[in-house]
Amino acid sequence: MNDPSDPRVRRRILVVRHGAVRYFDEDGQPFHPRDVPLTDHGRGQVAALRQVLAPAAIDRVVCSGLPRTRQTADILVAGRGLVVEEDAAFREIRGGRLRDLPAGRVQALIAGAYGLAGAADGRFLGGDSFAGFADRVVAAFDGLVGARDWRVLLLVAHDAVNRVILCRVLGSTLQTMPALEQDPACLNIIDVDQSPETGTRFILRTMNMTAYEPAKLRIDLTSMEHAASGYRPREPRRGADDRPTDDGPTGAATPAG
Repeated sequence: MNDPSDPRVRRRILVVRHGAVRYFDEDGQPFHPRDVPLTDHGRGQVAALRQVLAPAAIDRVVCSGLPRTRQTADILVAGRGLVVEEDAAFREIRGGRLRDLPAGRVQALIAGAYGLAGAADGRFLGGDSFAGFADRVVAAFDGLVGARDWRVLLLVAHDAVNRVILCRVLGSTLQTMPALEQDPACLNIIDVDQSPETGTRFILRTMNMTAYEPAKLRIDLTSMEHAASGYRPREPRRGADDRPTDDGPTGAATPAG
């Protein structure tokens, strides 16, 4: 009964968000979210989760391919001899440009970025549509579920990606996304039953478990509130002719988890 190709076998998916990163520099200006690596603190968070997952018989590993998920996956399965696969379908939702957001409201809009997830034309900070993003993630997730070559799958992805997966598992609409918090290096455990008679059934065992802070005593901000706290409006630099100039990265993409 341990053959993953046997439809009677209950399988398990470990959905993890990458560890902590920095989306803004010391001056409160954005890095490109595609390239940010784990911080030392983020590596410590992932190392704590690695200890928790040490007994898990993981036999397949998938990440989004962005540096922060690849680094997280490498730490979690170090020494297991597993190949870490990269699937761009699990890359994070993309926001628009900071310079296109209303001045004076940037922090508030970042903090509440999931508020439009359930709207028919809702977009993430003026960028990707939530509906189109969800279609991409759900198709990739269902593809993994349908593959019969794993018994315990580790999927390392992102804040919004994980929220969409949880909506799929719970059978809820995207209006649920804002409530499904995903802290850095968190673990979600999803069991999968499949049979010709009943189809696919999901069992959500654990959601947003943080090995480094199990009781969440020091976690009171949401992920997007924490991201927003790093932003500061750029002070215009005056040129030789004393006219305000701003040649900084105000056009950089908005942060996403």
